[in-house]
Amino acid sequence: MISPADHRFAPRNASPIIRNYSQLGILAACLALLAGCQNSLIQPEVQQQIPFAIKSEVTTTRALVSPASIAPPPSAWIESFNDSQLNRWVSLAIADSFSLAEAQARVEAARQNRSSTRSNLWPTLDLELNGQRQKSTSAAIEYQDTASVSAGVAWEIDLWGKLSNSRDSADFLWQAEQARFQASKLSLSAQIARAWFQLISANQLSQLLEERTSNLTTNLDIIQSGYRQGINSALDVYLAQSDVSNESSNLVQQLATEKNSVRQLQLLLGQYPSGTLDLEENKALGFPSLAPLNSAQLLSQNVRHRPDLQASYLELLASDKDLAVAHKNRFPSFRLTGSVGDSSDALKSLLDSSSLAWNLLGGLSQPLFAGGKLKALELQQQAIVQQKEQQYLTVLHNAFNEVEQSITNESALKQQLQLVEASKNYAEAAKDLAFEEYRQGLQSYTSVLEAQRRAFGAQNTVISIRNQLLQNRINLYLALGGDHQ
Repeated sequence: MISPADHRFAPRNASPIIRNYSQLGILAACLALLAGCQNSLIQPEVQQQIPFAIKSEVTTTRALVSPASIAPPPSAWIESFNDSQLNRWVSLAIADSFSLAEAQARVEAARQNRSSTRSNLWPTLDLELNGQRQKSTSAAIEYQDTASVSAGVAWEIDLWGKLSNSRDSADFLWQAEQARFQASKLSLSAQIARAWFQLISANQLSQLLEERTSNLTTNLDIIQSGYRQGINSALDVYLAQSDVSNESSNLVQQLATEKNSVRQLQLLLGQYPSGTLDLEENKALGFPSLAPLNSAQLLSQNVRHRPDLQASYLELLASDKDLAVAHKNRFPSFRLTGSVGDSSDALKSLLDSSSLAWNLLGGLSQPLFAGGKLKALELQQQAIVQQKEQQYLTVLHNAFNEVEQSITNESALKQQLQLVEASKNYAEAAKDLAFEEYRQGLQSYTSVLEAQRRAFGAQNTVISIRNQLLQNRINLYLALGGDHQ
């Protein structure tokens, strides 16, 4: 069971289990007198790492880290990219995604399971009406009719809180599915953003190759003209022709890659993967600028807002409640039953107050021998709780690592981009100078090829790093538990 101290930490929007600590004290006293109560298996080291806090109806609970001291994570991060087309894709995906519809169905299934489990706390009422016609052996009566009606009530008293524990477990599982649904929405938004920026990167690389192919074609015309004038050698013509053919081949391959990037985005949008997109504006695609980050938001403690971490912790709480149920299944159970009914050979005589029969029974049952089944089930649930603990700790530490790694990558990529942009400027200047000196007979064409290769490599690297910066920013927003809207 979860003790009152364990409820210092709980996920956001979680319903408090213990609404009145005096009730828990009475229950604990009864269990201690009669059979003893097993302590929670959630270990202290796990409790100390739970980054959640809620407000109880009785008092304000104490958090490991005061929420007032932690800046909220970045919100509406999709809009922070200032890309209207990206906003459009995300809205379409959330409305039409198959995976989100599946996640929503899981939430509804968990909600109905919660309602079903809550109903166990209430009495059940059954009504039965039977009619029978039987051929009589008497010559005076050919057929004999019989009608009966009965109503039964059954109610299991929640003596040890077993049914309440089962209800709480279903509550936690329902909240866990809600958290996983939010995590699915965030994940889908991130996938859309990644695919969109990957498409922009592929488009810009296609434009770069088109420009390079065009420049090489122009260079080839100049070299051929010089060859006809006896200025250039045949080797230069062959090398220039080889470059044009090679880059034309690369361009064809890159255009196919760009179409595949479009198809990946369309699959996420729930559209037919035709390879063509209906864009809002007929212009070249470009990377959005990165908004500055608030340093106060770059805290590992912000992982407390992550829905996937909340879902993992809620599942841990649910398994702990299931352990309490498994333990209390070994205690006596008390069940009240009552019934009232009548039978008659005439339907109109049914429910005659003079002939109604009723009974009321209260029963106490105690498991004595089940071949070790109940003990095995309890031990099995103990192992499940320990498994959920380790899963939660894994998710928590991975979340911390994702925050730290994304922050490190952000700084490194920005520095790298500055250096590569400077290298690109130098390489482009060297490329122009090398070709001009070649035309003047001061350089060989191999020097021109090397300068062109360096310039193209630097331009390609700039596109790649800009894409990596955007991809890493998405990872940072997710790691910090930021909401996309």
